[in-house]
Amino acid sequence: MLVVWLMAFRKPGQGPGTGRIDRRFVVPFYLKMSGASAPAYLPDVERSLMRASGKITATEVRWLLSTGDWRRMAMGAWFALAVPAEEVRDTVVAGMAESHRDDSALPLAAVGATLAGPDALGAMETYIERIIDQPRRDQSFEIVASAIAHLGGTPPVAPATWAVEAFDELLATAQGLQKSFRTRHARR
Repeated sequence: MLVVWLMAFRKPGQGPGTGRIDRRFVVPFYLKMSGASAPAYLPDVERSLMRASGKITATEVRWLLSTGDWRRMAMGAWFALAVPAEEVRDTVVAGMAESHRDDSALPLAAVGATLAGPDALGAMETYIERIIDQPRRDQSFEIVASAIAHLGGTPPVAPATWAVEAFDELLATAQGLQKSFRTRHARR
């Protein structure tokens, strides 16, 4: 069953090893770490994330972020905190600009703010502009607007209190994960 599911979101022409990357870094985590749910579910997967973070490379993180698949992009964002920032920062920012849904946009906003700071503003604004007129705009519009305000930009709407709180939780999750990853890797 798992193999069939993995093949369902595998793009044609992907090289060998993508199934391994999905099994190791995406499938065990994406349901709990996508969208705005990461702060609530991190305790359930943190130990496994820490173990996996020691095995992922910056090349794999860049690949996850560049696939366009929301599952991979969400997990690529979180694992970007486990590798040297200078090796993935630009890809995180590009992923934010290319995201098409809240499941990947929210982790990318928090991680982009953590790794790139105000340099992520343009990508966040691109995302907001793409979804501003969608009839079924999701929660990411307001939460990414909160990220823009947090970084000193001017969002298209004043973020609601709930959105500011949601972004603050995501940002705290990103900063906490980054610290945990660094601590774990420093002991190695």
